[in-house]
Amino acid sequence: METEFVNIFQHFDFPTALSIISLLAFAWLGKRFWERDKEQTAEALKFRDQFIGYLQQREIEQSGAILENATAAKETASAFKETASALNRFSLVLERLEKFLSIHIEQKV
Repeated sequence: METEFVNIFQHFDFPTALSIISLLAFAWLGKRFWERDKEQTAEALKFRDQFIGYLQQREIEQSGAILENATAAKETASAFKETASALNRFSLVLERLEKFLSIHIEQKV
């Protein structure tokens, strides 16, 4: 490669040879930047795909947790309904007991 640069300076005058070598250097740098950009783009795409996979996995896990919580909330609501019904029945029993006791107390007096 060095001999090519020497040949350029031998065949052309200095300003022209310097321009040619500058253009070759810019082309070489451009090619290097292009290759590096392609590598970084490939790495970024790989990282992006991994991140998307991670997010999808978390979404699945969160959906499962939400489903479990919804089921638990439904069961809790059902238990509260049963408890309220039992309390209502118990209040009826207490009301009957109160009437029964009030009748017996009035009869003794």
